[in-house]
Amino acid sequence: MAERNFQYIELRVPSRRFESWDHFVAVAPEYSIGLEVIDDIPGRRGNYVHFDHHSGVVREATMSAAMQAYIAVRQGHLMRRWLPHRCPIPVYTWNADQDVCLAAFILEYHELLEQFHSHPLLRWIVQFNNKIDVCGGMYPVDLDEVVLNHFTWIFEPYREQRMQGKALGYEELVKATIRRVCDRLKALLEGQAGTAPITAEPEILYASPYGFVIADEKGDPNSRLVLASQGHTNLISLVCRRKSGRYTYSVIRGSPYDEDVFQVTKLIEAFQKAEDQPGVRIWGGSNLAAGSDSDLGSSLCWEELRDIAEPIVRDALRANSLHDRPRPSPGSRLGILVVMRPEHVGNLRSLLEEFGVQVFLASSCEAARTFLAGDIRIDAIVSARWLPDGSYSDLGDIVRHRPTYTPLIVCLPKIDGGWVDLLEAGAFDLIVEPYPRREIQRILEALAAPAPSL
Repeated sequence: MAERNFQYIELRVPSRRFESWDHFVAVAPEYSIGLEVIDDIPGRRGNYVHFDHHSGVVREATMSAAMQAYIAVRQGHLMRRWLPHRCPIPVYTWNADQDVCLAAFILEYHELLEQFHSHPLLRWIVQFNNKIDVCGGMYPVDLDEVVLNHFTWIFEPYREQRMQGKALGYEELVKATIRRVCDRLKALLEGQAGTAPITAEPEILYASPYGFVIADEKGDPNSRLVLASQGHTNLISLVCRRKSGRYTYSVIRGSPYDEDVFQVTKLIEAFQKAEDQPGVRIWGGSNLAAGSDSDLGSSLCWEELRDIAEPIVRDALRANSLHDRPRPSPGSRLGILVVMRPEHVGNLRSLLEEFGVQVFLASSCEAARTFLAGDIRIDAIVSARWLPDGSYSDLGDIVRHRPTYTPLIVCLPKIDGGWVDLLEAGAFDLIVEPYPRREIQRILEALAAPAPSL
């Protein structure tokens, strides 16, 4: 589809983000719109507006930039009010991610929203994007559904641009990407959308026993959808390695209810202090999603981030753990250590958390040994039969040296004649994929039951 100019908006891509509202107002003409381009709070000042949900906000309570633009156009008639004063309206942006592209489409094709019956597909795509973007991309979705509903196809131009990275001519690349995504959104509304498979294969660089992972996205924005589908919630993401030797990272707390443990604000403050230029603002963002400056980049390799983050999250977890309480009674919260490869955790972790379990993770016998040496109370261990450095039986040897009895439940891909041997070898119970809810409930009730008197 041939690229063409916009009619009602004029895209402007500054070399750097605006430092503040005052900076934006001093540079931009009256009746200008910013899309995630000011390091300041979103909102309106006179005849200027900034749609954003990154700086100075409670992320989970703030709409995505596209949803803010949708409400401003649909309910506030923003474009109808401003176009008589300036046409086209300057729209400043610094990138071409999904949220920015969708917001630009809403502003350009505002007439579609100003009708009494706006297009249902447009409402759907804005709402779907809002869920994903508010969660920093870590929203649990059915990956096949995301492909079939055309979401990945619509934003494929952004994926291609992001995997190229920043280079000379970046301003024109951003504009072209936004135009291409807008053309695909129009094709969706006209019933001509295609599909694009998810090919992202993020690499887990480190799986912390304290409930977060460090992953290499390999430049693909769909990596976060893959990670979320695997059950990961708290993420330090290596977005890209720069030719300069520096790095771009994101720090995402996928659940708003992990704030006491995975404290994004405290983490980025610690990362900022460790930078080679601590006086230059490199790290910033909201309480749910933050990251390093995508232009300057971070000087810290992922191993350094790991060494900084691990004690912060560990200490927060200890402060909020249940280790000093008596054995749980039926209905109270259990603490369970799940020991298996990170890519196999997803469904099991989600099910356990649905039942109110506090889940901790380890990917090997050695990682489990290190975690169990701490002072966080663990009521049971759920383990894969085979682990990278051993098996459930090696884990059983570790557990037997604990001062208190810790039940060991073994996960199996299917049941076979060897299950009796597992029980005789000391397994408390077995559970078979795909982990039926009734079986999860049965095991948890057994774990919470009072120990029999001897």
